[in-house]
Amino acid sequence: MPKHTETSEEKSLLAKPLAWGTRLVVRFPIVVLLVAFLVAGLCVFYATNHLGFKTSRLDLINQQSGFNQLWLEYLDQFGADDDVVVIIEGPGREEIVPALEDLYTQLMAQDQSFYAVLHERGLSKVREKGLHFLPESDLTKIDQQLQRLRPVMQGQWDSMGVGQLAYNLNQQLLFAQRQPNSPQAQMMAEQSREQLDRLASNLLAAMGQGESQGSVLVPPNDSLNALSQIDSDYFLANEGQLGLILLRLVKDKTELAQGKEAIAQLRNILDRFQVKYPGLKFGLTGLPVMENDEMERSQVDMTKASIISLVGVAFLFMASFGGLRHPLLAVVALLVGIAMSVGFATAFVGHLNILSVSFGVILIGLGIDFGVHYVARYLKEAEEKKTGDALVQTARDIGPGIVTGGLTTAVAFFTASLTDFTGVAELGIIAGGGLLVCLIASMTVLPASIQLADRHRNRYQLPKPLHLDWWVLPLLKTPKITLLVSLVAVGLLSIGVPKLHYDHNLLNLQPKGLESVQWEEKLISDTDRSVWFALSIAEDRETLLKRKEKFEALPTVNRVEEIASLMPDSSPEKLVMIEDLDRRLKKLPENVPTISIPQAAHLGQVLADSQRLLSPDDPAAQHTYRRLAQIRELLRGMPEPKYNAIISQFQQRNAGELLQWLHSLAVISNPEPPTISDLPEALVSRFVGKNNQLLLRIYPNASIWDMDALEGFVKQVTSVDSKVTGQPLQTFYASRQMQRSYIHAAVYSLIAVMIILLIDFRSMTNTLLALTPVGLGMLMLFGVQGFADIPLNPANMIVLPLILGIGIDDGVHVVHDYRRQSRGYFLGASTATGVIITSLTTMIGFGALMLADHRGLASLGRVLTIGVACCLFTSLVVLPCLLTILSGFRREVPDLDSTASAARERPRGRKLASIPDEPKSHPMKEPAREDTESRDAFDEPRINR
Repeated sequence: MPKHTETSEEKSLLAKPLAWGTRLVVRFPIVVLLVAFLVAGLCVFYATNHLGFKTSRLDLINQQSGFNQLWLEYLDQFGADDDVVVIIEGPGREEIVPALEDLYTQLMAQDQSFYAVLHERGLSKVREKGLHFLPESDLTKIDQQLQRLRPVMQGQWDSMGVGQLAYNLNQQLLFAQRQPNSPQAQMMAEQSREQLDRLASNLLAAMGQGESQGSVLVPPNDSLNALSQIDSDYFLANEGQLGLILLRLVKDKTELAQGKEAIAQLRNILDRFQVKYPGLKFGLTGLPVMENDEMERSQVDMTKASIISLVGVAFLFMASFGGLRHPLLAVVALLVGIAMSVGFATAFVGHLNILSVSFGVILIGLGIDFGVHYVARYLKEAEEKKTGDALVQTARDIGPGIVTGGLTTAVAFFTASLTDFTGVAELGIIAGGGLLVCLIASMTVLPASIQLADRHRNRYQLPKPLHLDWWVLPLLKTPKITLLVSLVAVGLLSIGVPKLHYDHNLLNLQPKGLESVQWEEKLISDTDRSVWFALSIAEDRETLLKRKEKFEALPTVNRVEEIASLMPDSSPEKLVMIEDLDRRLKKLPENVPTISIPQAAHLGQVLADSQRLLSPDDPAAQHTYRRLAQIRELLRGMPEPKYNAIISQFQQRNAGELLQWLHSLAVISNPEPPTISDLPEALVSRFVGKNNQLLLRIYPNASIWDMDALEGFVKQVTSVDSKVTGQPLQTFYASRQMQRSYIHAAVYSLIAVMIILLIDFRSMTNTLLALTPVGLGMLMLFGVQGFADIPLNPANMIVLPLILGIGIDDGVHVVHDYRRQSRGYFLGASTATGVIITSLTTMIGFGALMLADHRGLASLGRVLTIGVACCLFTSLVVLPCLLTILSGFRREVPDLDSTASAARERPRGRKLASIPDEPKSHPMKEPAREDTESRDAFDEPRINR
């Protein structure tokens, strides 16, 4: 194997400053540690008293975003609480309603935990004022009908006898015939003929001939039929097999997970009712419940994954570094850095949100890499040097790579602060600053603690790092073949990139078997109700009703809910008409008096007169004419007792239908106009804002958990109202904003990272080479995801900056290793070991998440593990092979240090003179030294005799 040397010209500008700083740390290790621990303690104390927590998903969104401003306006008017939905499933209405009432009573009694409990529409007071919902034209018709029924209204019920009815209709027909040019008379004639036809058909049906055609006396009225929908019906769905109760949670503002205690209490109540009603099933869903369940399950999964990863990483550290002392020192430095980063987060952001609360995991995954690289190189240098000299040489050799890798990773996070998505921006600031703090701790606390721990130890007793690069070395012996095969493999995997897609469906991120999610899916599939709906705010009733009509015409809209239509505008004229109707309807009898029976001969004569008034040549009157003739024929041969029974029953039934209709009018004729106070407070609070603004709820007719359906729904509802808001629109726009933010952050970070690498390497070639692992690694990752159908989603997109940081860090260390060798290139053992250990710790730490039931966390662990493995392959196989090939074309840099030159020209058998770290004759040059790391990768440690 050729001998490789390094020259000072190829070193980073950071080499000498880091070496100087490390000499200072080694000289005063106790002072450095005391200062570091003091600063860390002060940071923790400061954070304890000033660091806040924002647990709402609303805090992740840019407060200045147009769509978020609309949502904030809604919250200001209607409050920030979403409904919890209690579901009762059973065979039918008879079984569900008693349980529904019983449960409602129990929940109302728990007002310290629940409020705005609603299990029915509760419109009984509104129904009393039903006539106010009719147009004036309908009220006029009712008034006219009551005018014709004046004798009845005055108590003359004999006027409802069948003979008298037929006689009155005859008089109306005769009046119309005498005024052929009067439209009003002709309309009266048409109505009289229709009523006469119903009288004839119903009388025949009473005699056993034919079927009834509806009430003779009660006029049909579509508006009155519509009023039957204004009732106090329970919230039932799926043909009465599902009963629903809506409620809101009383939240403790001091709780990190608000509503948790109330949800737990609600579940205890449902468990008791499950025992009380074994034939029914009780369930719970709604956004607050699903978010709470998701958080609890993710906490369990994170705890389980943390234990698994801790055991795995500890075992890897012990095996890799031959003990616990040096890994523990690296962990101590990391903990000091994390403590300081908490202070940084408090000072520069002031709070944590749902995303940035994970910064600790990020710092553990990336911050430990600094210590791993440092310890791996130090143990190699310590084989031949004293502790202090080994630490200085480690800072000189591996320090620039650690600092550059840390800076590039930190900048990759800092650039996220330039994006619009607040959650990502704050995470970028906190994680980026935290990485810088951890980097400083690793370059100060770690060498100081190693100096104290190892300065009195014999270097031959130090542990020997495990050579984890055994699988790489055979591949690097044939660099051209290995590179060709590797690039072919990368190319084949890249075929899967077009298959990669982004999954916006938040239900696909929920934990497996989560009960609240299953109930939500049942609501979507079995009913027209969902916990998600769009919201439109109107300033007045007229605007709202016009907008409602437009929403209902949209193909993506299932139904629209509002209560403005329950508050009709009543003109003074309309109020006078209703008052008059109410006055006339107050004196109705409770039951129908007995109506006198006309003689059969008299009835026959009246019906004969009706026939003469109808033209047998008129097609519209032919059926009525024949029915009247048939009735007269039946009357002639009918015995009197039978006749009396039939006519009496017929008259009493017709009069009863009329009285029932009059009472139904009386029930809804309250002259006082409907007001908000007539509605249940739980209903009003959901639809009327504090400034009396009115709300529309627009429900979709498809599952808007599906992004395509959601996009179509959003586009259509915004075409009606550009200011529409609601959870569906928040999710749609925020998801798009987050997706764009990650893309923008990637572009910004790439530009910033290239600038830093150019400053460090002073070479575009080396900069591009350092970016090769992350570029090819990302390509492989996306290809594997495409082939394995592992989509990107809002949960796993957060790992992309981590993979970017790890890939760049690995590439930087390998390129620095390449720059330390002036003749040829062969991957250094400590560099390979450091890269492997940092990658494996990350893969073990986050890979444990793949065991989580939470599908979002599982996808996060899966993507990160695959991505880090891909970057590991490109860093230790593709890049070293490429560098080995390129090293054959680079010129050897002439060494101007005569002392070092002479040392290289001495025969190998002679003992090399001791070369000081910084020779006085050439203060700006570092002497060349043999790359003992490459030469002795598998040799036993040498003992100087």
